[in-house]
Formats: sequence, structure tokens, C-alpha cells
Amino acid sequence: MKNSIISTLSALIVSSLVTPVLANEVITINRANAIKIERITPFNLVHGSYQGRFTNQGIPSNLSLLSKIHSHRIQAEDLVQAAIASGRLAKDTLNDAQYLNSVEWLLNQLDRN
Repeated sequence: MKNSIISTLSALIVSSLVTPVLANEVITINRANAIKIERITPFNLVHGSYQGRFTNQGIPSNLSLLSKIHSHRIQAEDLVQAAIASGRLAKDTLNDAQYLNSVEWLLNQLDRN
């Protein structure tokens, strides 16, 4: 009985020492993968712009964004360029007509509402 308790405690101590090392490896692997640029959806791009996620890239938020959309001073390409500058989209997204059309459609929907 004593031996099983001692072995169990020893196993717990060893596993608690190994777990942080494994966790650091997972974080390192995830950081290495994080270098790859994620591709956010057109909806998330427009919604994030409205929420102010791209103000550092010169895209206004909320009513200011709606005003610029209405006056055609903000277009799909502007949002895509802001997302590229912030590392949220790859540069080749500017050549993706379907993506740009989706963003433009969503901007028009915002302008209608």
C-alpha cells in the first residue's frame, strides 16, 4: 500500500515537471505556425472594421465608418489593405475578386441599413 502511494506521488511529481516542458513546446509550435497569416472571412473583416479593429490602419469605426462607406470614401480594397497591414490577410487577397466582391457586398448592406 505504501509503495503504491509513493509510486503514485512520484508519478504525479514527474508528470508535473514534464507537463510545463511539453506545454512550452506546444506554444513554440503554435508560434511557429502563427507566422502563417490567417485568412479572415469577409464578414469578420467588415464586422471587425465596424468594431474598430483597424483604426491603427486608418479605418474609422462605427458611425464614422458608415459615413465613409455611404460617401464611397471607404471601399473593399481599403479594408483588405488594412487587414494586410495588420497581418490578418495575405497580400494576394487584393487579387481575389470573389473575396473583394463579398466585402463590397457586405459594405453595401451596411450602407443600406
